[in-house]
Amino acid sequence: MSTNNDKPTVPALYEWAGGMTAFEQLFDKFYDKVLADEILEPVFKHMSPQHRLHVAHFVAEVLGGPKVYSNSEGSHFEMIKRHLQKHLTEKHRK
Repeated sequence: MSTNNDKPTVPALYEWAGGMTAFEQLFDKFYDKVLADEILEPVFKHMSPQHRLHVAHFVAEVLGGPKVYSNSEGSHFEMIKRHLQKHLTEKHRK
């Protein structure tokens, strides 16, 4: 926890979670499970090898991490647009 004018500051959720390495590991495990799921695997089996990293960078940024996703990988609008093309149903979301 850093200080600002001798007042403690609260770390971002990104820092509490363990930083970028933790997010990258989390989404590696998450997508291993997605690809092992009979309902989700057909939707995600053609994702690029970079997809896991993009998602880790996006979520890390949302939770207070560096702007890796916004600065070099895309925008929230582009991410939503790509997912709309997947035609996810309520069954996929559960």
